[in-house]
Amino acid sequence: MQDKRNIVITGGNRGIGLGLFKSFSLHHNVIITVRDEAKGIDALSKVNSKDNKSKYVIMDLEDSNSIENAKEKIEKEFGFVDILINNAGIFIKDYEIPAIETDLESILKTFNINTLGALRVCKAMVPLMNKSGRIINISSGMGQLDEMESGATAYRLSKTSLNALSKILSNELSGCGIKVNTICPGWVKTDMGGPNATLSVEESSSKIVEFSLRKDFPSGKFLRHGHVIPW
Repeated sequence: MQDKRNIVITGGNRGIGLGLFKSFSLHHNVIITVRDEAKGIDALSKVNSKDNKSKYVIMDLEDSNSIENAKEKIEKEFGFVDILINNAGIFIKDYEIPAIETDLESILKTFNINTLGALRVCKAMVPLMNKSGRIINISSGMGQLDEMESGATAYRLSKTSLNALSKILSNELSGCGIKVNTICPGWVKTDMGGPNATLSVEESSSKIVEFSLRKDFPSGKFLRHGHVIPW
């Protein structure tokens, strides 16, 4: 029997986030964040939470007040957070555009959601975490310096920065017992990954769930399918 955890997943209404919601909610209390009521209601209709609590809260990753309001609702109903998964993000598809021609507003928008959004959520949720707290930031191989290529400048920069943020938080929160890791979910068949991707949502999310609940949970690592990869 697994210990029941309180798990927060940003962007839990579709893609990998919804896959995580479906898996975790079978045995744990799960709170997903969504941008509007309709998306939350639709996501709840797709999960079987049995005897566990499933809930959505409205959250805008670009709005600190919205995040604080969501935090207050989570604290009131659940008291604390065991696992935070920063999954929400955007991908402006600019594969063929060179970096020097990329629209700066696209870079700022992507960075504000994918990187600063995760930081805002961490700032709100860390005070609700105990000494066994876990933070998982969903990144991408496209943010991996070891294999950096050209194109998709906004997305690549945002994910490379998210990786750096994970390392910083891992160091800073180690004294509190909170562990922080980054996961590359692989190339997944979602709206973002497209139909030609090699992994289903179920395949990718199951690996993330398995890693999230490991007893020997590391910190400060970048992983794909449970295995450490270069930054």
